[in-house]
Amino acid sequence: MTQTPVDLGTRAVASAWFDALTTGDVATVSSLMAEDIEFINYTPVPGYNDDMPWIGTYRGREAALASFGVFLGVCEVRAECVAQLLVDGEHAMGVVRERSVVKATGLEFEIEFIQWLTVRDGRIVRWKSYTDPSTIIRAIRGGEVG
Repeated sequence: MTQTPVDLGTRAVASAWFDALTTGDVATVSSLMAEDIEFINYTPVPGYNDDMPWIGTYRGREAALASFGVFLGVCEVRAECVAQLLVDGEHAMGVVRERSVVKATGLEFEIEFIQWLTVRDGRIVRWKSYTDPSTIIRAIRGGEVG
């Protein structure tokens, strides 16, 4: 019998989240988000990382999912895996390794990023991502830096 997300504790929610995220299971990703989730996907800095049109702060499940669509319009994920998962109370942190390609330039990039999740009542209420976006920016800019 399958458990619904509200039946799950933080570790189970985080494990289901990262399994779904790394396999492209958008329905499960969506089901694990609180309706009013706050998604902080880096802070845009004009002239530095604003080449990445999917970054910023999004409120609500639909806005968070829409940002995925923007990312997938620019990049194609080739491989993604969870390297580490830490859980403490209502908080979970996953270290994710990703290899993707920027569609417009054909350039591949590899990143390691952290997703910090806050889980309440079986749903993710806050999700914040951290990474060094240098390799993504380089691939978007066609290999140019600066």
